[in-house]
Amino acid sequence: MPRRPGRLRSAVAVTAAALTVAALAPNSATAVPGAEQPQVLHVTAPGQDAAALAQRLAASGFDVVSRQGTEVQVLGTAETKAELAAQGARVLRTAPAAGAVVAPAAYPKPKLLADKDYPTHYGGYRTVEGFHSFTRDVAAAYPALARRVEYGDSWKKTQDPGAGNTLEALCLTANAAAGCKTDPNSAKPRFLLMAQIHARELTTSELAWRYITKLVDGYTTDAEVTALLDGTEIWVVPQVNPDGIQWVEEGLKTGTGSTSTAWQRKNINNTNGNEPCRGGSSSQYGIDLNRNWDSNWGKAGTSTGTCNQVYKGPKAASEPEVTQLATLFTKLFADQRGPAPTDPAPLTTRGAMITLHTYSNLVLFPWGYDGNTKAPNDSGLRSMAFRMNHYNGYDAGQPGEVLYDASGTTDDWAYDKLGIASFTYEIGPPSGECSGFHPAYTCQDRFWKENENALLYAAKVASKPYVAAQGPTVSQIVVQRARSEFASFTAKADDDAYGRAGVGRPAAQNVTAAEVYLDKAPWAGGTPQVLEVRGTGATVEIGGVVPTASLGSSKRLAYVRAQDAAGNWGPITATWLPAR
Repeated sequence: MPRRPGRLRSAVAVTAAALTVAALAPNSATAVPGAEQPQVLHVTAPGQDAAALAQRLAASGFDVVSRQGTEVQVLGTAETKAELAAQGARVLRTAPAAGAVVAPAAYPKPKLLADKDYPTHYGGYRTVEGFHSFTRDVAAAYPALARRVEYGDSWKKTQDPGAGNTLEALCLTANAAAGCKTDPNSAKPRFLLMAQIHARELTTSELAWRYITKLVDGYTTDAEVTALLDGTEIWVVPQVNPDGIQWVEEGLKTGTGSTSTAWQRKNINNTNGNEPCRGGSSSQYGIDLNRNWDSNWGKAGTSTGTCNQVYKGPKAASEPEVTQLATLFTKLFADQRGPAPTDPAPLTTRGAMITLHTYSNLVLFPWGYDGNTKAPNDSGLRSMAFRMNHYNGYDAGQPGEVLYDASGTTDDWAYDKLGIASFTYEIGPPSGECSGFHPAYTCQDRFWKENENALLYAAKVASKPYVAAQGPTVSQIVVQRARSEFASFTAKADDDAYGRAGVGRPAAQNVTAAEVYLDKAPWAGGTPQVLEVRGTGATVEIGGVVPTASLGSSKRLAYVRAQDAAGNWGPITATWLPAR
């Protein structure tokens, strides 16, 4: 869900000629001599807490990028300081808004594509053209695991078939040729990861690239990845807003001044309204694609100002990047939730999605349009959010609880219309090294380390997210095989594996049961074998000895899971039963 509004339009004279150049040549604004560098302004207001201040400033059109402790962080310039003062807010200090460009760093590639090179910018980030090549190459190099799907055209391409971009996704699963159909009645449950709906948020497509790489490289070698792809379809949309991203690429070639298109957040549809937009961080053409979805459209956290960074568009789902992705969603996930706002999705619901944004270190979930209204599946959503922040350490909560309200967002729509478990990650710290929309590429190793296991967990529970996310996790599995007749298992089962940061941390239950499946997973008709629960409490050791003579001496998968006192089975954790 994202960074907040761009500042309300200022009285800046823009000639018709300059406007034409800005519209046709998006990088032209970066050439303005002496363009001021935007800063992150740390702001407070006497007598108002940070939550209320963030909401008020966002509603007034400021680009609120984070909320931390008693302070709100706003992206702006010297002009913004004066505007904040007029709002009764005080700037305590400032910090650079853009990371330093460093020498190009090596980027990861799947093993079968090790000899390929992809065009990069800003120290290692791949370009839009690089991503187009990558999705084609992955599908060609890994045909048993990957299928590329073109699901539509960008706004620019709808205006001119010879320009703009194709919108594309990758489906990753074992035996992709048999699966990966655009039909909601799929044999396997599905998890969808989408990135860079806001063009300036460079980190997000990088994590999508690394997620794809881990999955195709890990199949048959990594037990967790192998089990995941055997039992789940992973759909990745690495760049939702390619037209806007290309503007960002052009802007970054010449800098991050306040008029640079390096700050482009929206798509590049410039056909709405007669107001000239300056470009850059405070006033830009386009529609905010994460305010344009047809779920509580036009409510909190949106603007009718066409240059505003949270401009909602002329109507709900007006943009092709939104309508065509929504169509893809409906082809992948059945509608599992009733029509009333209070209707919960059933506990049997299949499917989960995450949309990646930067920054603030947050895990967000519906409802975003009103932080005082709980979603009908709040307990399941909140539990899954805290399970994921157990891995990445981010703050979990509804947007209004940890940042500010926002409506017409992707995750609200996916939950509202389809009932699937839907989340937003805001990746990157709210201040300090590696914060911001343009962090140095070298920060990406850190971000991947933080989020790798959280993203794997999200896919693991996609078969039944509102139940599995409330059950215990299993880790630290040790397997010892005696000849070919028996194997001993020990592991940790933890129902208290919730993150510590956020609002409404769920209560842990005692672990009451555990089981292991050998060779065949639960969803494939495997037979459970009981493991002992050793001790009492929410965090316990589980273990036991099970027969393996019928499996022969080759390496096989084993699947372990645990149950809590409320009857919730957590997700399986896979490990290798070693060969003998």
